[in-house]
Amino acid sequence: MAKHPLYNLTTSRLTSTMDKRKLLILKVLVAFVSISFLLVSCGRKPTAFTPDERKAADSIVRAVRTPDSLALLQKRLESEGNRLGSVVALREWGKALRNESRFEEALRTHSEGLRQAESIGDTLEWVQALNNIGTDYRRMGVLDVAQEYHYRAWTLSEECADTSFTAKKNRVVSLNGLGNIYMTLGNYERADSTLRMALKGEQELNSALGQAINYANLGSIFEHRGQTDSAWVYYRKSMALNTEAGSDLGISLCHTYFGSLYEKAGQYERARGEYETAYRLMQASKDEWHALNSLIALAGIYHATGNGTKELEHLDKAKQVAEAIKSPEHLAEIHTLYYQHYKETGDCRSALMSYEKAMAMQDSVLDMEKVNRIQNTSLNIERNRQTRQMNDAQLRLERERTMRYVGFIVLGVVLLALGGLLAAVLYTNRLRRRNHLILKKMSAMRENFFTNITHEFRTPLTVILGLSHDLQNPEVTDVGDKAQTIERQGKGLLTLINQLLDISKIKSSVGNADWRNGNITAYFTMIVESWRDYTRSRNIDLQFFAKDTVEMDFVPDYVNKVINNLLSNAFKFTPEYGRVSLSLQREKDWLLIDVEDTGKGMDKKTMVHVFEAFYQAENDVPNIGTGVGLALVKQIMDAVKGKITVESTLGKGTTFHISVPIQHTAKRKMEGGNLGITPLLPKEEPVLADSEGGDEQCRLLVIEDNSDIAAYIGSQFADRYAVSYAENGKVGLEKAQELVPDLIITDLMMPGMDGLEVCRQVRSNEIINHIPIIVVTAKITEEERIKGIAAGADAYLSKPFNADELRTRVEKLLEGRRLLCEKYAQVAMDSKRDDGDDDAPLNHADLRFLSKVSDTIHTLLGRNKGVDVSIIASNACMSNSQFYRKLVALTGYTPSAYIQRIKIQKAKNLLDGNPQMSFNEVADRCGFDAYPNFVRAFKNVCGVTPTEYRRKENQ
Repeated sequence: MAKHPLYNLTTSRLTSTMDKRKLLILKVLVAFVSISFLLVSCGRKPTAFTPDERKAADSIVRAVRTPDSLALLQKRLESEGNRLGSVVALREWGKALRNESRFEEALRTHSEGLRQAESIGDTLEWVQALNNIGTDYRRMGVLDVAQEYHYRAWTLSEECADTSFTAKKNRVVSLNGLGNIYMTLGNYERADSTLRMALKGEQELNSALGQAINYANLGSIFEHRGQTDSAWVYYRKSMALNTEAGSDLGISLCHTYFGSLYEKAGQYERARGEYETAYRLMQASKDEWHALNSLIALAGIYHATGNGTKELEHLDKAKQVAEAIKSPEHLAEIHTLYYQHYKETGDCRSALMSYEKAMAMQDSVLDMEKVNRIQNTSLNIERNRQTRQMNDAQLRLERERTMRYVGFIVLGVVLLALGGLLAAVLYTNRLRRRNHLILKKMSAMRENFFTNITHEFRTPLTVILGLSHDLQNPEVTDVGDKAQTIERQGKGLLTLINQLLDISKIKSSVGNADWRNGNITAYFTMIVESWRDYTRSRNIDLQFFAKDTVEMDFVPDYVNKVINNLLSNAFKFTPEYGRVSLSLQREKDWLLIDVEDTGKGMDKKTMVHVFEAFYQAENDVPNIGTGVGLALVKQIMDAVKGKITVESTLGKGTTFHISVPIQHTAKRKMEGGNLGITPLLPKEEPVLADSEGGDEQCRLLVIEDNSDIAAYIGSQFADRYAVSYAENGKVGLEKAQELVPDLIITDLMMPGMDGLEVCRQVRSNEIINHIPIIVVTAKITEEERIKGIAAGADAYLSKPFNADELRTRVEKLLEGRRLLCEKYAQVAMDSKRDDGDDDAPLNHADLRFLSKVSDTIHTLLGRNKGVDVSIIASNACMSNSQFYRKLVALTGYTPSAYIQRIKIQKAKNLLDGNPQMSFNEVADRCGFDAYPNFVRAFKNVCGVTPTEYRRKENQ
């Protein structure tokens, strides 16, 4: 495989590889090339070659590899009149010579290529020839001349209107060459900026090899600055890209870089391994200049580790190669190592000879540095002349741009289509490669998952099957204990399965999370309450601290799973009389939550893996369970863009720190009418004030000793109903008798009178026994639920409850009450006859109350007395307001409307039973003081007048 020409390991060598005689030859070549550039660039008309012509020429030339074959091919193409093919052959021929360290021949070949490229006016090949000559001079150590050629190449690339891949690549190559020169001269700041521009260009071109070159050069800059960590990062990126590109030279150089870093760190064995790998890769090529670096590095390692035999073996081989390619800088290093070896072995004579040779080579290098500084002066004159040449070149480029403009428009569509096709192919290949890697990773994860989950299922199933087998023996006595063990293991399995389902659900529906906006502090309060009984039974002090009342968006289901998992984990490892605390506060736009316990704690190794599914700590570290719960917590935090960390000390306890961003997106959607919910609580401490509702508005009574939770419940209905509050059962019962609400929501655990006693008292009170009751509690066992229903509760919800479920329960209970009202009212009116006979005993308390009211009304009508609401209320042992709300709640009618319907019902009975009775007499006996009032009321209730009603009945 061909080696890329831009690799350069001479970042620490500031000199050339030539003697003074060769310097004179180079100066002549520079002058020759410059004069040629001036002469042939004047008056030339640019020749436009199509992409297909360039591709054909490249395919012909790239089929040939060796310098000799390329020389023959170039002569043949030139003789055939294939000018583009001749230029391309000269370009590749020069590269092949340079890769074999035949720098002078490469320079002559590339100079001829520059001349021919200028003669045909091909800007792309022109720029490539300039870059190649610059690279040749860099390899030879003439940095000023190299800089000039790379700079000219970069200038032409900037001015050129061509936007093809090759044109962009030419610009990047020139930047890379300039960056290498700056780096060699020790100007690392300028080298860094230039090489980063080159890297950006290679990334835009998606060139793996080009990126690898620039990452390696940038890593070298970091190494010279002493920033070893950064150097490692960039060298490793270079290695990955070289491997992707399949560049043996690049891989070899990266191994050399690695060895250099290991050597500086004192890791000689690892350094030697890297150097040997680099040298082994370079042996297959003829690039002896690059191979020398790893060879000399190996000798240095053997010297450092005291292996004199190996050191001399490598030094002899390096000396032979360096003398063959005439590299004074390498020879200076080699003789210096000889000197150090002989000095340490006591061979003073050989040491002195090596020292003298090393100094001679170094003096040669120093002389070359002086020559380079002299050259700078002469090159300033050359620059002025070349500036004029560049102006001429720019004029030619403008003419070329104008001539090609129309052609670019025509070709643009075709190139765009081809580019899109190429991009699609590249993208498809990238997706295929990425999918392959993902599938491999998923396969490994799946195998690990099933291994772990099988282990988690095996233990409880083994226990269950073993105990089940024991229970089949009729002689077993401790059946109860074994059954309890089976139940406990089965519940453990169920919990594990539920958590696995939760993980799957969160992975598949993060985007559909049920977001709500409200007071999360109140929600936390309910979660903590649900653990109170458990902590009392374990003698654990459960504390809850809320520094701030925070309103924000949150997913109730996620909050339940996160906090319950963390609290459950804390209780699991906290001994009796220990402490578990949950605290939250607001810090700017973040909600901070801490769950702290005084349990066994974890070591550092366990903390690193604590959020991994199925992680099991070692035997000497407290077991953290199956790991599914904490893995679920971590996944939920990632889903809501939150963070969770843990700190722990063995024997002292563990603290989980959670931070969640505070957002109000759900609230804004709510205000736009999308969610249909109200904010849960204001940000300040809630003030529980009863709503001022009219008699026609439904009223709810909330009995709850925690003001935050009471406000949370009340806020769900404040926009539709009048809401009243009571801080305990006794006050709640008094308010219920006073207000006669349409529905009661009560907590179960309260000081003094608890929720069950409230239910019993309400059901035994004739005034309020009709009111539906919802019990909200943290105690949700089947036994407690049955007790609540037996006490008279209509619904039973557990804390923390779902707000939607609470609202739905209230709506359905009120709707059911409205339906009963209609039936009760009709039954009560239909059950009375004019003769005043008593009804059969009614079993339902509400019907008995309505029957009693109807009896009172009929009695007053039979005595020809006015029917006064106060008299009826007094007879029912109620105040006027209590009677009003009770009757409205049961029938849907106000007392006046209900009395009027009773009167009309009696009128209908009289009209049906006494066809000869006059309408005036009927009106009088039904308590109407004027006949027109009777007619109006009759029509309002029955839809027809008394006359029409009697006529219809007689038909």
